[in-house]
Amino acid sequence: MLKAERQQRILVLMQQASAVTVRGLATEFSTSPITIRRDLLELGERGLLERTHGGAVATQEVLAEGSERYEMYNYLERHHQQSAEKSAIAECAAQYISDGDSILVNAGTTTHALAQALRGHQDLHVITNGLTVATVIGQSVRAHVYVLPGRLDIRKQATIERPDHDRFPDIQIREAFLGVHAVSTSGIYMRDNEDTAMNRAFINAASRVTVMADHTKLHAFASFRITSWCKVQRLITDAAANTEILAAIEAQGVEIIIAP
Repeated sequence: MLKAERQQRILVLMQQASAVTVRGLATEFSTSPITIRRDLLELGERGLLERTHGGAVATQEVLAEGSERYEMYNYLERHHQQSAEKSAIAECAAQYISDGDSILVNAGTTTHALAQALRGHQDLHVITNGLTVATVIGQSVRAHVYVLPGRLDIRKQATIERPDHDRFPDIQIREAFLGVHAVSTSGIYMRDNEDTAMNRAFINAASRVTVMADHTKLHAFASFRITSWCKVQRLITDAAANTEILAAIEAQGVEIIIAP
């Protein structure tokens, strides 16, 4: 098991039990206590746990990661985090979109950057639940934008709701371009169940799926898995991404693109 994957699973266990022990984790992962202590030290340096005698306890950030941790920043502040990497990833993703394409783009700051990169494209048909995505692409007279109905979540600048199963399966698109909260060797993740259900429906509606994630997403923690890599064809990230994790994802048949 990769170190990054083991640490991700440690965080999941801590969210479930609040506290862990070195001995228990060593048994759980069939590894040495020394390896577990190193994992706990690294996670502690990232502010995700507090060391105790013989183990560790979860921080409030991990225990409440489904709400406070992610929403501690408003949309504008998150938009400026890793902005250079997001722009590079978006410009790279835009090269895989041709004039006249029908695509699905979910809500988020990385997909906002993609919307900006698509301003020069013509006759696009874009389905989205992202308000900023719709606004940016909709400013072009050469694009047709369809905003999915749902409950407005102003913090996410998105419509969020479990898709209507009577209508959503009727949507067919060439490719979905998705921003996610976390990436691991086992798949792509969101921090709440509503986002997860919505994005699963997006994937089911698309012939191909491209995930866009800057390097910080490879070390982020999120509880709800959208899908394993078997339903994703392409991952676009930046040059700072962990090469060990990328190699493990590529081995599962995913094309890895490093944005310049």
